[in-house]
This record gives sequence, C-alpha cells and structure tokens, in this order.
Amino acid sequence: MRNHSPEIMVKAFQMVGLGEEDVKAKFPAMYNAFTYGAPPHAGAAPGIDRMIMLLSGEESIREVITFPMNQKAQDVMMDAPSAVSQKQLDELHIAIVAEEE
Repeated sequence: MRNHSPEIMVKAFQMVGLGEEDVKAKFPAMYNAFTYGAPPHAGAAPGIDRMIMLLSGEESIREVITFPMNQKAQDVMMDAPSAVSQKQLDELHIAIVAEEE
C-alpha cells in the first residue's frame, strides 16, 4: 500500500533526518495532496494512458495525454494556472487573506 497520509509521510522522512518543515518545503505538492486526502490505491491504477502510448507506437506518454503539462507544470492548452477574477472568487465564496507572520 502506498503512503497516502501526511503524518506517515513526515514520520518516514524523519527516519532519514528530515523534519516536518523540511518535508513541507521540499515536497509541497505531495504533502498538500496528502492533506486533502489522496486515496490509497495500492498500485492498482490501470495506466490506460501508458497502454494507449504503447498501442499507438508513441515514444512519449505526452503524445497521448489530452492536456499534458509542460516542465513548469503549466497546461498551455487551458492557460493554467492563471489568475482568477474577484467575481469568480465571490461566486465560490472564497476569500484570499494575507498570511500573518
């Protein structure tokens, strides 16, 4: 079973000498995903995109993914990530607040 808990992730990295702040700084995407509840899958994902890559004779999985991200994690087809308007934030009842130091 792959790890899907931020607490276990932090404990695993503590075993190799990294503290929680190190984990948050060096692996923010994974840590954040785990805090929102990444599902346990035990490696049972079907890998359909990889199967299609092989069946179509492509050398890169990026050629068969519908909206691949570039090396900066940007989706150039959808211009994401991008700024949102105040109207969009209001619609979703999201408030941006300054972080206290």
